[in-house]
Amino acid sequence: MTPFAPGWVHADHPDSLDSPRLAWLPESYGEDGRFRTKRLLAAAGQGYAVLAEDRWSGGDVVIKGMWWSQAALDNPRNVHGELAEQKKQRDQGLRAARQAAQLTQQCPVVISVESQPSPSLVADGRHGGQPGAGGVPYESFIVQQFIGHHGGVSRTLQEEIDERAASHRRFKPDQLLDLAEQLCNTLAALHADRHFGDEHSKGWIHADIKPENILVLGPPARYVLIDYDAAVQIGERIRTTTRAYAPPSAEGTDEPSELAPASERFDIYMLGATLAHAAALRRITDRQARELYAEDFDVSAPARRFVASLRYGPILTNALTTCLSAKKFRLATVDRVRTDLARARSATALQSALRTLGEPR
Repeated sequence: MTPFAPGWVHADHPDSLDSPRLAWLPESYGEDGRFRTKRLLAAAGQGYAVLAEDRWSGGDVVIKGMWWSQAALDNPRNVHGELAEQKKQRDQGLRAARQAAQLTQQCPVVISVESQPSPSLVADGRHGGQPGAGGVPYESFIVQQFIGHHGGVSRTLQEEIDERAASHRRFKPDQLLDLAEQLCNTLAALHADRHFGDEHSKGWIHADIKPENILVLGPPARYVLIDYDAAVQIGERIRTTTRAYAPPSAEGTDEPSELAPASERFDIYMLGATLAHAAALRRITDRQARELYAEDFDVSAPARRFVASLRYGPILTNALTTCLSAKKFRLATVDRVRTDLARARSATALQSALRTLGEPR
């Protein structure tokens, strides 16, 4: 592997104003240089992820930072506003990740939050001299548990789907149910209200469920939902999501539907889109998504027939199409989805038993 060298990295996509997004990856993170940078892991989301070595323990961690827009770097007056916006988004994701980690084992643990003079502003050279008062502003980074296997990085569900598609090896019904049930367990923990004595806190919406944000461990297969940077509390407005897996946009706009107020149904739609991708070994088309989302039964018929053609049985097929339906037809909570999955599991077990009984001895 090529040794790491500090330098600029770019996001896969520009920001909403079409300004390029970028960040400088330094030799290390933390003011004391505790975390030595090894390589970039991901660059497709609201932020980026870096694999680093913890010099204290010798183990690996994941460092998560937020992109800088080129427009902000070009205008020093925008820097503090950009940092404030980064902090708001990072804090939301941090609170959501901590809630999920407290309630389920399916979320990478947050180890610490490290602050240091912004590496991107230092490298850019236009934002002050010495760190501190009147110098380069500080930037914060989330340090999370690294989830890997045999010394390597875990593959994502997207990579698993791509491998299966290349070898024409579809998920078996019980494998698809394992994926659905594990994701539902994580979402149920995330969506749950919290109570601390007389205090009450609303649950969170992940808002960016997709195959790229699901790690695959095992065997046996264990699925870990990651990347809580887009998470918002129930009732707030969703600011960041992935259009390809979000409810279709309304006529005359490119913005996904149901962004405000954020509800469990938004995550349930993205869950359905992810499961449909896994079932078909390809993402459903925009046309199929709009057909399934239609309130007219006849309009949705072609896409429903496509899902049925995947041959996962009537109960699981109905669960998938219901997750992808219009908001008023969609199941309201993950617990209701889990009820349907339990019924599908029973039906799958019964079919397997009947096939076994029918085999010649």
